[in-house]
Parts: sequence; structure tokens; C-alpha cells
Amino acid sequence: MTFLVYNLSCLLSSKTLRNYYKYYNYTCNRSYYNVLFFGSDSIALKSLQKVNEYRKKGDRINRLDFVTSNNSKNKTAIELYAQSEEIKTLSWPNLNIRKGEYDLGLIVAFGHLIKDDVLRNFPLGMINIHPSLLPRWRGAAPIIYTLLHGEEETGVSLMKIKPDIFDVGEIISQVRVPVSTEIKLPELTEQLSDIGADMLVECLKTLPTSLENARPQSNEGVTYAKKISKSISEVRWKEMTAKEVYNLYRAVYGLYPLSTKFRDKNMKLFKAFLLKTEEVDTSQEVGAIQYCSKTNAVRILCKDRRYIYFKSLRIVGKREISALDFYNGYIKNVSLDKRKLFLCCWNVSSE
Repeated sequence: MTFLVYNLSCLLSSKTLRNYYKYYNYTCNRSYYNVLFFGSDSIALKSLQKVNEYRKKGDRINRLDFVTSNNSKNKTAIELYAQSEEIKTLSWPNLNIRKGEYDLGLIVAFGHLIKDDVLRNFPLGMINIHPSLLPRWRGAAPIIYTLLHGEEETGVSLMKIKPDIFDVGEIISQVRVPVSTEIKLPELTEQLSDIGADMLVECLKTLPTSLENARPQSNEGVTYAKKISKSISEVRWKEMTAKEVYNLYRAVYGLYPLSTKFRDKNMKLFKAFLLKTEEVDTSQEVGAIQYCSKTNAVRILCKDRRYIYFKSLRIVGKREISALDFYNGYIKNVSLDKRKLFLCCWNVSSE
């Protein structure tokens, strides 16, 4: 009796497996697909727009719906776009979708871990755009860490989603992108978003082959771009070279201004730049702050005894002012001997 029951369970399991592959092959051989798009911000908007344009121009995407995790009454830009295009919107995490209702899930800048019970609803799986050359810079802030480390190359990875873990899925395609030494976070984000959106559409055009040719990620060169906080903007003058400070400025531009302390006051620094022919200054202490009339900027000495320059500044609680106004208000009327005591430091409060 036990022997018969055991074999019956094997037959049922095999039958279930055959039904799964039957449905999978049916889905792969179809001429159209139903797609559910997951996205939450302006980066995702660009991809949703391009996928929707592709849907309207061809006959490969039969149905395109959208998932948002925004719980606010105020609609985001991507939600307003979906509404204007009459794209059905579902709310995360209460999707209430049937298994096989959608063939494929697309995830762009969504920020939520995908559980196995969600992934199982998509016969072709789910795919994600990640703005780095995986396995480098897995995690929440890959573009920020690319700029922070002064890297000369980055890219975009299109990958399959694995349940319950971020950024480890098989690579569908990758595009390498050179990084300009002057580019800042908003511009690089926009550039990579454009590239990622095009890669996503190209993947849809070549279904199911694009998914079948995916390859595992390498176990070598793995790095992590953990979520950042406001404290990242605090400049550690005695620990950072001028180039490192400038890379920090590029990496958090548009998120946080660089922060320091000047005469026990919290200060924000804006419009940073470096001089290509900067000389080493061994006469001043690291953190020394001066006004440079030649560049019409305030300059601060860094660990490598080179300066980084700022066109404007703001003492917290006051308005942003030009470097010249800062000089006139805080430095000009101080004797030369005392000016040498003007040093910037860190351990800035969260104000």
C-alpha cells in the first residue's frame, strides 16, 4: 500500500511539472505578451513611457498594467502618466493577480524585495534594470558609489529577478558607459535611465530568446552600494583628498550639499570645482579656508594639500551667498594672523 501511494505522488508531481512546461512553452511561442510594470519614481517613468510607446506601435505587448507603492494621496509623475495613458494601476503589496494573468514582470527603481509568491505568478519571470555593471555595485545606490569612487566606466545591467534577494539574478544584457570626470548624479542618472529603457524594449522585442540566453553573474568583483544617509555629505578634510571631496560633491549633487563646520557654525558648500594645475600648499593646515580672488571662489585645503573651490556657501539658518560676500562678511575684517585659525572641520549636526 505504501509503495502504491509513493508512486502515485511521483506521478502527480510529474504531471504538475509537465503542465508547467506545457504552459511555459505555450507562453514562449505566443506572438503577444501581457506585462506588469513595477516602478516608483522618475527613473522608472522613462522606462514605462518607452515600453508603452512600443506597445502602441506593435502587437507584441497585448496588455500593459502598472504597480505603484505610493500610499500618498498625491500622485507621483509616473502615476499621473499611467492615468493619462489609461494604464491600469495596481497598489503594492495587495496585487490580487492570478497566476498566469501576466506573462512577464518588469521592475525599474521599485525598491521592494520580490517574494517567491509574487514571482511564481509570472511564467516568464520578472526582469529588472540595474544601473551598474553587475556584480559591481549591487544594492540601493549604484550610481552614487560609481561617482564617489571616481570610476571611469559604469553601465546598465538587465537581469532576471530571484526571489527574496536583490541584484543577484542572471544577466540578460549589459551596456558599458564611459563616465566623464565632470558629470554629476542627475546627468548620469538620466543617461543610464535612457539606456536602460532602450535595453528593456529590446528585450521585449526579442522574447523569449532574450531570456533564454541569460547568463549567471560572476562571483568575482562583487561590491555593494548600500543605502546612503544625509551624513555622507559631511566632508572629512583630514581624511579626503581634493579629488575625493569633488567626487563626493558629484555623487550627492541634487540630494545633499556638502557640509562642514566653520567657526562652530554648520555650513553648506555649493558649486564646487578643481583647478587642473593646482599646486601643493604645505604652508597651511588641512581645512584652511581662504578667498581666492583669481577664481572668485572660496577654497579649502584637503588631505593631499590641494584645494577644492566653491563659488557659493551658506551658513545654516541663513541664505546662500557668493564666495565674495562670504569673504566680505566673515574673513575680510579679520587680521591675517587670525585668519590662519579659520579651519573647516566635520562632525556636522543633522540640522
